[in-house]
Amino acid sequence: MVILREKTEVIESVVDGQQSLFSDDELAQLQDSNVSITEVIEKQTKQVVRHRKAKSSGQRTAFLDGLPQVDKTIHLTNTDCPKYHEQMKKIGNHLYSREVRLKPAELYCVNLYQESYKCNDCDEDGKVMIISSQMPQSLLPHSYVSSSVLAKVAEYKFALALPFHRQVKLWQAVGLPVSGRQLATNIITVSQTYLKPLYERLTQLMQGENVIQMDETPFKVIDEAKNTSYFWATKTTSEFSRHQMVIFHYRNTRSGKVIGDIIGQGYPGFIMCDGYGGYSNRLYPNARFGSCLVHIRREFIRITKLLSKKQLKYSKALHAVKLLGAVFHKENELVYQTEKEKRQQRITHVKPLLDRFYQYLGSITSPQGRLCAAIKNALKLRTRVYRIFENGQIPLSNNSLEGEIRFTTLVRKNCLFAKSVRGAEANAIYYTLVATAKINKLNVYKYFKYLFDRLPNQKRSDIEAFLPWAEEVQQVCHN
Repeated sequence: MVILREKTEVIESVVDGQQSLFSDDELAQLQDSNVSITEVIEKQTKQVVRHRKAKSSGQRTAFLDGLPQVDKTIHLTNTDCPKYHEQMKKIGNHLYSREVRLKPAELYCVNLYQESYKCNDCDEDGKVMIISSQMPQSLLPHSYVSSSVLAKVAEYKFALALPFHRQVKLWQAVGLPVSGRQLATNIITVSQTYLKPLYERLTQLMQGENVIQMDETPFKVIDEAKNTSYFWATKTTSEFSRHQMVIFHYRNTRSGKVIGDIIGQGYPGFIMCDGYGGYSNRLYPNARFGSCLVHIRREFIRITKLLSKKQLKYSKALHAVKLLGAVFHKENELVYQTEKEKRQQRITHVKPLLDRFYQYLGSITSPQGRLCAAIKNALKLRTRVYRIFENGQIPLSNNSLEGEIRFTTLVRKNCLFAKSVRGAEANAIYYTLVATAKINKLNVYKYFKYLFDRLPNQKRSDIEAFLPWAEEVQQVCHN
Protein backbone atom coordinates (compact mmCIF):
# COMPACT_ATOMS: atom_id res chain seq x y z
CA MET A 1 0.00 0.00 0.00
CA VAL A 2 1.25 3.47 -0.92
CA ILE A 3 0.42 6.33 1.46
CA LEU A 4 0.48 9.82 -0.07
CA ARG A 5 1.44 12.62 2.30
CA GLU A 6 1.49 16.33 1.77
CA LYS A 7 5.01 17.60 0.99
CA THR A 8 6.25 19.79 3.87
CA GLU A 9 9.84 20.57 2.99
CA VAL A 10 12.34 20.70 0.15
CA ILE A 11 15.63 18.88 0.55
CA GLU A 12 18.53 19.57 -1.77
CA SER A 13 21.08 16.81 -2.18
CA VAL A 14 23.81 15.77 -4.57
CA VAL A 15 23.74 12.17 -5.72
CA ASP A 16 27.12 10.55 -5.49
CA GLY A 17 28.60 9.98 -8.95
CA GLN A 18 26.21 12.38 -10.72
CA GLN A 19 27.77 14.25 -13.65
CA SER A 20 28.38 17.97 -13.25
CA LEU A 21 26.29 20.46 -15.20
CA PHE A 22 29.49 22.36 -16.00
CA SER A 23 32.59 21.51 -17.99
CA ASP A 24 36.06 21.74 -16.43
CA ASP A 25 36.63 25.11 -18.14
CA GLU A 26 33.39 26.50 -16.75
CA LEU A 27 34.25 25.27 -13.26
CA ALA A 28 37.56 27.10 -13.53
CA GLN A 29 35.67 30.22 -14.52
CA LEU A 30 33.51 29.91 -11.42
CA GLN A 31 36.65 30.16 -9.30
CA ASP A 32 37.66 33.35 -11.09
CA SER A 33 36.37 36.33 -9.12
CA ASN A 34 36.14 38.38 -12.29
CA VAL A 35 33.47 36.12 -13.74
CA SER A 36 29.88 36.46 -12.65
CA ILE A 37 28.30 33.23 -11.49
CA THR A 38 24.97 34.44 -12.80
CA GLU A 39 26.42 34.88 -16.26
CA VAL A 40 27.80 31.33 -16.38
CA ILE A 41 24.55 29.75 -15.26
CA GLU A 42 22.59 31.86 -17.71
CA LYS A 43 24.79 30.68 -20.55
CA GLN A 44 24.29 27.03 -19.61
CA THR A 45 20.51 27.47 -19.47
CA LYS A 46 20.41 28.88 -22.96
CA GLN A 47 22.34 25.91 -24.33
CA VAL A 48 19.95 23.41 -22.78
CA VAL A 49 16.87 25.15 -24.12
CA ARG A 50 18.30 25.52 -27.59
CA HIS A 51 19.15 21.84 -27.98
CA ARG A 52 16.10 20.35 -26.32
CA LYS A 53 14.01 18.35 -28.78
CA ALA A 54 10.45 19.59 -29.04
CA LYS A 55 7.77 17.10 -28.06
CA SER A 56 5.19 16.01 -30.61
CA SER A 57 2.08 17.68 -29.30
CA GLY A 58 -0.93 15.38 -29.11
CA GLN A 59 0.48 12.62 -31.36
CA ARG A 60 0.89 10.07 -28.56
CA THR A 61 -2.61 10.69 -27.19
CA ALA A 62 -4.19 10.61 -30.64
CA PHE A 63 -2.47 7.31 -31.42
CA LEU A 64 -3.58 5.68 -28.16
CA ASP A 65 -7.13 7.02 -28.48
CA GLY A 66 -7.39 5.45 -31.94
CA LEU A 67 -6.90 1.92 -30.58
CA PRO A 68 -9.57 -0.34 -29.03
CA GLN A 69 -9.71 0.54 -25.34
CA VAL A 70 -9.52 -1.87 -22.38
CA ASP A 71 -9.83 -0.38 -18.88
CA LYS A 72 -8.18 -2.17 -15.98
CA THR A 73 -8.23 -1.01 -12.37
CA ILE A 74 -5.58 -2.05 -9.85
CA HIS A 75 -7.58 -2.42 -6.64
CA LEU A 76 -6.31 -1.53 -3.20
CA THR A 77 -5.73 -4.85 -1.43
CA ASN A 78 -6.31 -3.53 2.10
CA THR A 79 -9.00 -0.84 2.48
CA ASP A 80 -8.62 -0.47 6.24
CA CYS A 81 -7.08 2.70 7.62
CA PRO A 82 -3.50 1.94 8.74
CA LYS A 83 -3.91 4.26 11.74
CA TYR A 84 -7.46 3.64 13.05
CA HIS A 85 -8.07 0.26 11.36
CA GLU A 86 -11.52 1.31 10.13
CA GLN A 87 -12.96 0.72 6.66
CA MET A 88 -12.00 3.64 4.40
CA LYS A 89 -14.34 5.27 1.89
CA LYS A 90 -13.51 5.13 -1.83
CA ILE A 91 -13.10 8.60 -3.29
CA GLY A 92 -12.40 7.59 -6.92
CA ASN A 93 -9.62 6.56 -9.25
CA HIS A 94 -7.43 8.27 -11.83
CA LEU A 95 -5.65 7.28 -15.03
CA TYR A 96 -2.16 6.24 -13.95
CA SER A 97 -0.62 5.06 -17.24
CA ARG A 98 -1.40 3.85 -20.75
CA GLU A 99 0.39 1.12 -22.71
CA VAL A 100 0.00 -0.74 -25.99
CA ARG A 101 -0.42 -4.50 -25.75
CA LEU A 102 -0.21 -7.09 -28.50
CA LYS A 103 -2.92 -9.64 -29.18
CA PRO A 104 -1.24 -12.65 -30.82
CA ALA A 105 -2.65 -13.90 -34.12
CA GLU A 106 -5.10 -16.76 -33.85
CA LEU A 107 -6.86 -19.02 -36.32
CA TYR A 108 -10.57 -19.69 -36.36
CA CYS A 109 -12.78 -21.74 -38.66
CA VAL A 110 -15.70 -20.20 -40.54
CA ASN A 111 -18.35 -22.73 -41.58
CA LEU A 112 -20.36 -21.44 -44.53
CA TYR A 113 -23.87 -22.89 -44.71
CA GLN A 114 -26.05 -22.70 -47.80
CA GLU A 115 -29.66 -21.95 -47.03
CA SER A 116 -32.36 -23.78 -49.03
CA TYR A 117 -36.12 -23.24 -49.44
CA LYS A 118 -38.83 -25.28 -51.11
CA CYS A 119 -42.30 -24.32 -52.34
CA ASN A 120 -45.10 -26.31 -50.66
CA ASP A 121 -47.53 -25.56 -53.48
CA CYS A 122 -45.21 -27.15 -55.99
CA ASP A 123 -45.41 -30.41 -54.04
CA GLU A 124 -49.01 -30.83 -55.20
CA ASP A 125 -47.84 -31.14 -58.79
CA GLY A 126 -45.48 -33.91 -57.84
CA LYS A 127 -42.47 -31.70 -58.33
CA VAL A 128 -40.35 -30.25 -55.58
CA MET A 129 -38.83 -26.84 -56.23
CA ILE A 130 -35.83 -26.12 -54.04
CA ILE A 131 -34.06 -22.77 -54.24
CA SER A 132 -30.75 -22.28 -52.44
CA SER A 133 -28.74 -19.18 -51.60
CA GLN A 134 -25.97 -18.27 -54.01
CA MET A 135 -22.62 -19.04 -52.47
CA PRO A 136 -19.55 -16.87 -53.09
CA GLN A 137 -16.82 -18.47 -55.16
CA SER A 138 -13.84 -19.55 -53.10
CA LEU A 139 -10.45 -17.97 -53.73
CA LEU A 140 -8.89 -21.44 -53.84
CA PRO A 141 -11.52 -24.17 -54.38
CA HIS A 142 -11.13 -27.25 -52.15
CA SER A 143 -8.58 -25.42 -49.98
CA TYR A 144 -9.07 -24.20 -46.41
CA VAL A 145 -6.70 -21.27 -47.05
CA SER A 146 -8.82 -18.11 -47.04
CA SER A 147 -8.28 -14.63 -48.45
CA SER A 148 -7.13 -13.33 -45.06
CA VAL A 149 -4.42 -15.99 -44.76
CA LEU A 150 -3.17 -15.61 -48.33
CA ALA A 151 -3.20 -11.81 -48.08
CA LYS A 152 -0.90 -12.06 -45.07
CA VAL A 153 1.33 -14.56 -46.91
CA ALA A 154 1.64 -12.11 -49.83
CA GLU A 155 2.36 -9.21 -47.49
CA TYR A 156 5.05 -11.18 -45.64
CA LYS A 157 6.75 -12.21 -48.88
CA PHE A 158 6.49 -9.16 -51.12
CA ALA A 159 6.19 -6.27 -48.66
CA LEU A 160 8.32 -7.54 -45.77
CA ALA A 161 10.81 -9.74 -47.70
CA LEU A 162 10.02 -12.89 -45.69
CA PRO A 163 10.48 -16.00 -47.88
CA PHE A 164 8.04 -18.88 -47.83
CA HIS A 165 10.32 -21.32 -46.00
CA ARG A 166 10.65 -18.85 -43.11
CA GLN A 167 6.95 -18.12 -43.09
CA VAL A 168 6.20 -21.79 -42.52
CA LYS A 169 7.51 -21.53 -38.94
CA LEU A 170 5.25 -18.55 -38.24
CA TRP A 171 2.17 -20.26 -39.62
CA GLN A 172 2.88 -23.52 -37.84
CA ALA A 173 3.32 -21.57 -34.59
CA VAL A 174 -0.31 -20.41 -34.78
CA GLY A 175 -1.48 -23.90 -35.75
CA LEU A 176 -1.71 -23.82 -39.56
CA PRO A 177 -0.31 -27.02 -41.13
CA VAL A 178 1.29 -25.76 -44.33
CA SER A 179 4.50 -26.16 -46.33
CA GLY A 180 6.56 -23.65 -48.26
CA ARG A 181 5.65 -25.41 -51.48
CA GLN A 182 1.93 -25.04 -50.74
CA LEU A 183 2.34 -21.33 -50.07
CA ALA A 184 4.25 -20.81 -53.31
CA THR A 185 1.71 -22.80 -55.35
CA ASN A 186 -1.22 -20.85 -53.92
CA ILE A 187 0.49 -17.49 -54.53
CA ILE A 188 1.22 -18.37 -58.16
CA THR A 189 -2.29 -19.75 -58.78
CA VAL A 190 -3.99 -16.61 -57.46
CA SER A 191 -1.69 -14.32 -59.44
CA GLN A 192 -2.47 -16.08 -62.72
CA THR A 193 -6.19 -16.54 -62.06
CA TYR A 194 -7.21 -13.22 -60.52
CA LEU A 195 -4.39 -10.66 -60.41
CA LYS A 196 -3.06 -10.86 -63.96
CA PRO A 197 -5.98 -8.92 -65.53
CA LEU A 198 -5.41 -6.12 -63.02
CA TYR A 199 -1.68 -6.18 -63.77
CA GLU A 200 -2.35 -6.02 -67.52
CA ARG A 201 -4.65 -3.02 -67.05
CA LEU A 202 -1.95 -1.19 -65.10
CA THR A 203 0.48 -1.91 -67.94
CA GLN A 204 -1.95 -0.43 -70.47
CA LEU A 205 -2.32 2.72 -68.37
CA MET A 206 1.45 3.05 -68.11
CA GLN A 207 1.74 3.02 -71.90
CA GLY A 208 -0.52 6.08 -72.02
CA GLU A 209 1.73 8.19 -69.79
CA ASN A 210 3.72 11.02 -71.40
CA VAL A 211 6.81 10.44 -69.24
CA ILE A 212 7.98 7.02 -68.03
CA GLN A 213 10.92 6.18 -65.80
CA MET A 214 12.61 2.91 -66.71
CA ASP A 215 15.36 0.64 -65.35
CA GLU A 216 16.25 -3.03 -65.11
CA THR A 217 17.83 -5.39 -62.58
CA PRO A 218 19.03 -9.03 -62.83
CA PHE A 219 17.03 -11.92 -61.35
CA LYS A 220 17.89 -15.61 -61.11
CA VAL A 221 15.42 -18.22 -62.40
CA ILE A 222 16.43 -21.87 -61.99
CA ASP A 223 14.52 -23.11 -65.05
CA GLU A 224 16.35 -20.57 -67.22
CA ALA A 225 19.81 -21.00 -65.77
CA LYS A 226 21.45 -20.60 -69.20
CA ASN A 227 20.24 -17.00 -69.44
CA THR A 228 20.56 -14.03 -67.12
CA SER A 229 16.99 -13.01 -66.42
CA TYR A 230 15.83 -9.50 -65.55
CA PHE A 231 13.08 -7.52 -63.96
CA TRP A 232 12.34 -4.45 -66.04
CA ALA A 233 10.71 -1.72 -63.98
CA THR A 234 8.65 1.24 -65.15
CA LYS A 235 7.31 4.09 -63.02
CA THR A 236 5.24 7.20 -63.52
CA THR A 237 6.75 10.47 -62.35
CA SER A 238 5.93 11.83 -58.91
CA GLU A 239 4.64 15.05 -60.48
CA PHE A 240 2.04 15.67 -63.19
CA SER A 241 1.34 12.02 -64.06
CA ARG A 242 -2.24 10.76 -64.44
CA HIS A 243 -1.74 8.01 -61.88
CA GLN A 244 1.00 6.85 -59.51
CA MET A 245 2.21 3.43 -60.69
CA VAL A 246 5.24 1.15 -60.48
CA ILE A 247 5.20 -1.90 -62.75
CA PHE A 248 7.66 -4.80 -62.89
CA HIS A 249 8.04 -7.06 -65.93
CA TYR A 250 9.92 -10.34 -66.02
CA ARG A 251 12.03 -11.10 -69.10
CA ASN A 252 14.86 -13.55 -69.71
CA THR A 253 16.95 -10.99 -71.59
CA ARG A 254 18.29 -7.44 -71.33
CA SER A 255 17.84 -6.82 -75.03
CA GLY A 256 16.60 -3.36 -75.96
CA LYS A 257 13.72 -5.00 -77.84
CA VAL A 258 12.07 -5.64 -74.47
CA ILE A 259 11.38 -1.90 -74.17
CA GLY A 260 8.99 -1.98 -77.13
CA ASP A 261 7.35 -5.11 -75.76
CA ILE A 262 6.65 -3.34 -72.47
CA ILE A 263 5.60 0.20 -73.45
CA GLY A 264 4.85 -0.21 -77.16
CA GLN A 265 7.06 -0.14 -80.23
CA GLY A 266 5.85 3.29 -81.29
CA TYR A 267 5.81 4.93 -77.86
CA PRO A 268 5.96 8.71 -78.53
CA GLY A 269 6.72 10.07 -75.06
CA PHE A 270 9.77 10.64 -72.88
CA ILE A 271 11.68 7.75 -71.30
CA MET A 272 13.86 8.59 -68.29
CA CYS A 273 16.68 6.05 -68.10
CA ASP A 274 20.40 5.51 -67.56
CA GLY A 275 23.08 5.27 -70.23
CA TYR A 276 22.53 1.60 -71.10
CA GLY A 277 22.74 1.07 -74.87
CA GLY A 278 19.43 -0.79 -75.04
CA TYR A 279 17.64 2.54 -74.72
CA SER A 280 18.30 3.21 -78.38
CA ASN A 281 17.07 6.00 -80.66
CA ARG A 282 17.62 3.61 -83.56
CA LEU A 283 15.17 1.05 -82.14
CA TYR A 284 12.68 3.68 -80.93
CA PRO A 285 12.87 6.77 -83.14
CA ASN A 286 9.55 8.15 -81.85
CA ALA A 287 10.63 8.10 -78.21
CA ARG A 288 12.69 10.85 -76.59
CA PHE A 289 15.16 9.52 -74.06
CA GLY A 290 16.21 11.46 -71.00
CA SER A 291 19.22 10.64 -68.85
CA CYS A 292 19.65 10.34 -65.10
CA LEU A 293 21.88 13.15 -63.86
CA VAL A 294 22.67 11.21 -60.68
CA HIS A 295 24.28 8.44 -62.75
CA ILE A 296 26.47 11.03 -64.46
CA ARG A 297 27.46 12.59 -61.14
CA ARG A 298 28.16 9.17 -59.65
CA GLU A 299 31.08 8.60 -62.04
CA PHE A 300 32.81 11.74 -60.76
CA ILE A 301 32.06 10.88 -57.12
CA ARG A 302 33.75 7.50 -57.54
CA ILE A 303 36.90 9.29 -58.64
CA THR A 304 36.92 11.58 -55.60
CA LYS A 305 36.71 8.58 -53.26
CA LEU A 306 40.04 7.34 -54.61
CA LEU A 307 41.87 10.60 -53.88
CA SER A 308 43.73 11.77 -50.80
CA LYS A 309 42.77 14.98 -48.97
CA LYS A 310 45.68 16.77 -50.61
CA GLN A 311 44.66 15.60 -54.09
CA LEU A 312 41.03 16.65 -53.49
CA LYS A 313 42.09 20.30 -53.19
CA TYR A 314 42.95 20.34 -56.90
CA SER A 315 40.50 17.65 -58.08
CA LYS A 316 38.66 18.39 -61.32
CA ALA A 317 36.23 15.57 -60.50
CA LEU A 318 35.35 17.20 -57.17
CA HIS A 319 34.73 20.52 -58.89
CA ALA A 320 32.41 18.77 -61.36
CA VAL A 321 30.51 17.22 -58.45
CA LYS A 322 30.08 20.65 -56.84
CA LEU A 323 28.81 22.15 -60.09
CA LEU A 324 26.18 19.41 -60.37
CA GLY A 325 25.33 19.88 -56.71
CA ALA A 326 24.39 23.47 -57.52
CA VAL A 327 22.06 22.17 -60.24
CA PHE A 328 20.21 19.88 -57.82
CA HIS A 329 20.06 22.59 -55.17
CA LYS A 330 18.52 25.10 -57.55
CA GLU A 331 16.03 22.50 -58.80
CA ASN A 332 14.79 22.01 -55.25
CA GLU A 333 14.24 25.77 -54.86
CA LEU A 334 11.96 26.12 -57.89
CA VAL A 335 8.42 27.37 -57.26
CA TYR A 336 5.70 26.32 -59.72
CA GLN A 337 2.18 24.98 -60.09
CA THR A 338 2.14 23.39 -63.55
CA GLU A 339 4.48 21.44 -65.80
CA LYS A 340 4.86 24.48 -68.08
CA GLU A 341 5.75 26.72 -65.16
CA LYS A 342 8.36 24.24 -63.97
CA ARG A 343 9.87 23.98 -67.45
CA GLN A 344 10.16 27.77 -67.68
CA GLN A 345 11.64 27.97 -64.19
CA ARG A 346 14.23 25.39 -65.16
CA ILE A 347 15.20 27.29 -68.30
CA THR A 348 15.61 30.48 -66.29
CA HIS A 349 17.35 29.17 -63.16
CA VAL A 350 18.71 25.65 -63.75
CA LYS A 351 19.96 25.79 -67.33
CA PRO A 352 22.72 28.39 -66.67
CA LEU A 353 24.13 26.13 -63.93
CA LEU A 354 23.99 23.03 -66.13
CA ASP A 355 25.61 25.01 -68.97
CA ARG A 356 28.40 25.96 -66.57
CA PHE A 357 28.98 22.27 -65.74
CA TYR A 358 29.33 21.28 -69.39
CA GLN A 359 31.46 24.32 -70.17
CA TYR A 360 33.82 23.28 -67.40
CA LEU A 361 34.06 19.73 -68.77
CA GLY A 362 34.89 21.18 -72.18
CA SER A 363 37.68 23.28 -70.69
CA ILE A 364 39.52 20.27 -69.24
CA THR A 365 42.45 19.45 -71.52
CA SER A 366 43.80 15.94 -71.98
CA PRO A 367 41.91 14.16 -69.19
CA GLN A 368 43.21 10.71 -68.31
CA GLY A 369 41.86 7.42 -67.02
CA ARG A 370 38.64 7.47 -64.99
CA LEU A 371 38.22 11.22 -65.37
CA CYS A 372 38.38 10.89 -69.15
CA ALA A 373 35.71 8.15 -69.09
CA ALA A 374 33.43 10.18 -66.80
CA ILE A 375 33.72 13.25 -69.03
CA LYS A 376 33.05 11.26 -72.20
CA ASN A 377 29.98 9.67 -70.61
CA ALA A 378 28.61 13.07 -69.54
CA LEU A 379 29.21 14.62 -72.96
CA LYS A 380 27.68 11.64 -74.77
CA LEU A 381 24.47 12.00 -72.75
CA ARG A 382 24.27 15.80 -72.88
CA THR A 383 21.40 15.92 -75.38
CA ARG A 384 19.39 13.51 -73.24
CA VAL A 385 20.15 15.44 -70.05
CA TYR A 386 18.81 18.63 -71.65
CA ARG A 387 15.42 16.95 -72.21
CA ILE A 388 14.45 18.40 -68.83
CA PHE A 389 14.10 21.77 -70.58
CA GLU A 390 11.63 20.29 -73.09
CA ASN A 391 9.21 18.93 -70.48
CA GLY A 392 8.96 19.94 -66.83
CA GLN A 393 7.56 16.54 -65.88
CA ILE A 394 10.90 14.81 -66.51
CA PRO A 395 12.78 14.34 -63.22
CA LEU A 396 16.50 15.08 -62.90
CA SER A 397 17.18 11.53 -61.77
CA ASN A 398 15.78 8.01 -61.62
CA ASN A 399 16.31 7.78 -57.85
CA SER A 400 12.63 7.21 -57.06
CA LEU A 401 12.50 4.18 -59.37
CA GLU A 402 15.82 2.84 -58.11
CA GLY A 403 14.37 3.00 -54.60
CA GLU A 404 11.52 0.72 -55.67
CA ILE A 405 13.96 -1.69 -57.29
CA ARG A 406 16.19 -1.66 -54.22
CA PHE A 407 13.47 -3.21 -52.08
CA THR A 408 12.89 -6.03 -54.56
CA THR A 409 16.64 -6.67 -54.35
CA LEU A 410 16.22 -7.25 -50.60
CA VAL A 411 13.37 -9.68 -51.26
CA ARG A 412 15.48 -11.53 -53.82
CA LYS A 413 18.44 -11.63 -51.44
CA ASN A 414 16.31 -13.35 -48.81
CA CYS A 415 14.55 -15.64 -51.29
CA LEU A 416 17.62 -16.25 -53.49
CA PHE A 417 15.77 -17.18 -56.72
CA ALA A 418 12.57 -18.26 -58.43
CA LYS A 419 12.19 -21.87 -59.47
CA SER A 420 10.09 -21.41 -62.60
CA VAL A 421 9.10 -18.79 -65.16
CA ARG A 422 5.56 -18.85 -63.72
CA GLY A 423 7.05 -18.07 -60.32
CA ALA A 424 9.09 -15.19 -61.73
CA GLU A 425 6.03 -13.76 -63.49
CA ALA A 426 4.05 -14.04 -60.25
CA ASN A 427 6.84 -12.15 -58.49
CA ALA A 428 6.54 -9.34 -61.04
CA ILE A 429 2.77 -9.11 -60.50
CA TYR A 430 3.03 -8.99 -56.71
CA TYR A 431 5.97 -6.53 -56.76
CA THR A 432 3.83 -4.31 -58.98
CA LEU A 433 0.78 -4.39 -56.73
CA VAL A 434 2.81 -3.83 -53.55
CA ALA A 435 4.78 -0.89 -54.95
CA THR A 436 1.72 0.70 -56.55
CA ALA A 437 -0.34 0.21 -53.38
CA LYS A 438 2.32 1.88 -51.26
CA ILE A 439 2.76 4.82 -53.61
CA ASN A 440 -1.03 5.33 -53.44
CA LYS A 441 -0.93 5.17 -49.62
CA LEU A 442 -2.73 1.85 -49.27
CA ASN A 443 -2.23 -0.71 -46.55
CA VAL A 444 -0.73 -3.69 -48.42
CA TYR A 445 -2.49 -6.36 -46.38
CA LYS A 446 -5.88 -4.62 -46.61
CA TYR A 447 -5.48 -4.20 -50.37
CA PHE A 448 -4.61 -7.85 -50.98
CA LYS A 449 -7.50 -9.00 -48.80
CA TYR A 450 -9.84 -6.62 -50.64
CA LEU A 451 -8.76 -8.11 -53.96
CA PHE A 452 -8.87 -11.73 -52.79
CA ASP A 453 -12.33 -11.28 -51.25
CA ARG A 454 -13.90 -9.73 -54.34
CA LEU A 455 -12.07 -10.69 -57.54
CA PRO A 456 -13.26 -14.34 -57.61
CA ASN A 457 -16.85 -13.05 -57.86
CA GLN A 458 -16.34 -10.16 -60.30
CA LYS A 459 -16.42 -9.89 -64.07
CA ARG A 460 -13.27 -8.87 -65.89
CA SER A 461 -15.07 -5.76 -67.15
CA ASP A 462 -15.22 -4.49 -63.56
CA ILE A 463 -11.42 -4.36 -63.23
CA GLU A 464 -11.30 -0.53 -63.01
CA ALA A 465 -12.97 -0.72 -59.60
CA PHE A 466 -9.96 -2.57 -58.19
CA LEU A 467 -7.22 -0.16 -59.24
CA PRO A 468 -5.36 1.33 -56.25
CA TRP A 469 -6.82 4.82 -56.75
CA ALA A 470 -10.45 3.66 -57.11
CA GLU A 471 -12.73 5.43 -54.62
CA GLU A 472 -13.89 2.39 -52.66
CA VAL A 473 -10.38 0.91 -52.59
CA GLN A 474 -9.08 4.15 -51.09
CA GLN A 475 -11.85 4.18 -48.49
CA VAL A 476 -11.41 0.56 -47.41
CA CYS A 477 -7.65 0.09 -47.77
CA HIS A 478 -6.13 3.49 -47.03
CA ASN A 479 -3.14 3.30 -44.72
